[in-house]
Amino acid sequence: MRILFNFAALVKRYILFTENDDCWSNFLALPKNMLTLILDTLHRLFYILPLKPRQVQIEITNRCNMDCPMCPREVLDIELEHMDWDKFVTVVDKLKERENITLTGWGEPFLHPRIFDMIAYCKERGHRVMITSNGLFPKESIADEILNSGLDEITFSIDGVEDNNVSNGHTSNKVYENIEKIARLREIRKPSIRLQATLHEGCEKDLYNVIRFGARIGVEAVNVGRIDRKYAPELKRPSPVEEERIFYEADHIANECGIRLDWLQYAVGTRMVRFFYRLLRKKLHQSGKYCLKTFDYAYVSREGNVTPCCLLPEVKMGNLLDGDLQTIWQNEKFNHFRKNYRDTCGSCDLWVIDQVDSDQVVRKNQIPS
Repeated sequence: MRILFNFAALVKRYILFTENDDCWSNFLALPKNMLTLILDTLHRLFYILPLKPRQVQIEITNRCNMDCPMCPREVLDIELEHMDWDKFVTVVDKLKERENITLTGWGEPFLHPRIFDMIAYCKERGHRVMITSNGLFPKESIADEILNSGLDEITFSIDGVEDNNVSNGHTSNKVYENIEKIARLREIRKPSIRLQATLHEGCEKDLYNVIRFGARIGVEAVNVGRIDRKYAPELKRPSPVEEERIFYEADHIANECGIRLDWLQYAVGTRMVRFFYRLLRKKLHQSGKYCLKTFDYAYVSREGNVTPCCLLPEVKMGNLLDGDLQTIWQNEKFNHFRKNYRDTCGSCDLWVIDQVDSDQVVRKNQIPS
């Protein structure tokens, strides 16, 4: 109760910022990391957006060397091609605030012939660079090139360990050696490594094995997400009650193994961040009025189109090849989407806390032109 009272007092001080200059000095006396946590939490509670997105995902390729049944790549009506280098340079040159950049589209990033040039170009401009990969590298040399690239973080999508039961997930048994090699040979724990798994009905033991595998090879975290049934309603996933039970068991295993478990619907981060997230997660974004994805994230397609999400290629808010990110981020179309995202996203619940019953949502697809 004391922690809740203290946090309420901090909220009150935050509201009084513009009325009492002394509040600034009180806040600035706090440790910097605590101050950052408090302000970010308040912004997320009240949905006070940053002037620009801090997380920018660039669709560098839609070509892939896997064909996972759960992946909507084939039905999104996108061209399965690489992003042109000139367009990539133009997009990155528009990013001026040392944003976190994820170089990943609907394909395998390491298929792009200039992927390491792209990493270098972003790093030279001060960005933190991340990639999500399936781990099925097209060349033997890729692992060594990753280790020498300056990449900050790499996430490997795996839904189980070898010979698992997840028939609709990532399907190759060839990736584990590559993942383990990078984890073993990296210096000063760079790049940071995460494993990303989706939870399928009846496959929780495979998730537990992913956690144990990650702990054994020494990765930093395992991230768990729901499967998206918008384009494949036949996919099965646990009920809300089962999902929560699986989280607590997975969290117990992660704690025993000494590895971080991030699960958007339940807990993320460590220590104080994790404590406050678990305490306040259902109150974030005005008690769930807004999708968690829309707070500080933008997706940039291979043609430079800015969209709110990788799953919405046709919901174009502007184009970064001939516009600037801040104007696009703050325009009427983007604001309308944030307030009315259910009209477009229907029953998608990948980035909300509670599961959504598709029968309760009517999709209207109303976005101003």
